[in-house]
Amino acid sequence: MTQETIRIVCPHCGSKINAKRKLLGEIRPCPKCKEPLHILLPENVEALPSMPLDEPDNPERPHLPGNKQGVLSGRPLERLNRHSRYVICNRSMMVACWSNDGHGWRWKTNVGLVSANRYKDQLPSHGEFVLTEVNLRENGPELQLTGVRCLQIASHWGLNYLADGDDAICTRITGFCGLNREQKFAVRKTLLEFYMPELLEKAPKIADFLSNDDYRVSEIVQETP
Repeated sequence: MTQETIRIVCPHCGSKINAKRKLLGEIRPCPKCKEPLHILLPENVEALPSMPLDEPDNPERPHLPGNKQGVLSGRPLERLNRHSRYVICNRSMMVACWSNDGHGWRWKTNVGLVSANRYKDQLPSHGEFVLTEVNLRENGPELQLTGVRCLQIASHWGLNYLADGDDAICTRITGFCGLNREQKFAVRKTLLEFYMPELLEKAPKIADFLSNDDYRVSEIVQETP
C-alpha cells in the first residue's frame, strides 16, 4: 500500500480493499459483493501491509473481519462460567462487566452501565483490552472467591462480540496475560462496588494480587477449606 492508497474494510462482506486516497468521501460499489461502500479514512488504525482482496478471517462473522492476530484454536475460555464474574479493562480502567443476572454484558458510559447489545454501534473496534475472570465456588449458602485469571482479547474487532451474546467474546481470546497496576485497581474497584466486598476480604491472596505491582502473573488461586 502506497501513500496514495488506504486500506478499508467492506461492512457488508468484510473484504479488505485498497482504495485510492483521492476517492475519500465517495461511495463506490464493493468489488467483491457490489454493495455500496462509503470510502472513509479509518480512525486510530495503523496502516496495514498491502495484501490481495480476501475473505474475512472468521467466515461466521462476514460483517466483522477478524484480524491476523492468532486466536487460539484450543481456547482457555470456551464459555463464561455462570458462577464467575467478568471484568474487561482497557489499559487503565474498567470498560465492561458481566455477571449471571440476565443483563448480559454491560458497557460503562458516562451515565453508568448500559447493555452492550444496545450500545453495539459505539463499541470500539480496536484497542488493547484484558478480560479478568473472577472465579467463585458455592460453599453451602455462601460463595467463596477461589481464583482470578487474566486473558488477552484480540486487539481488532474483539469487543464488538460483546453484542453477540454472553459467550461470543470467548472466541476472541488470544491467550493469557498479566494486569498492570491501573488495571488491577480497576478490577478491585469493580468487585468492591458491584459484587463482593466481603468475599474479597476473605481471599487475602487474591486481594494482594489485585493491589501489587506484579504484571507477570496471569492467574491466582485462593486456597479454600
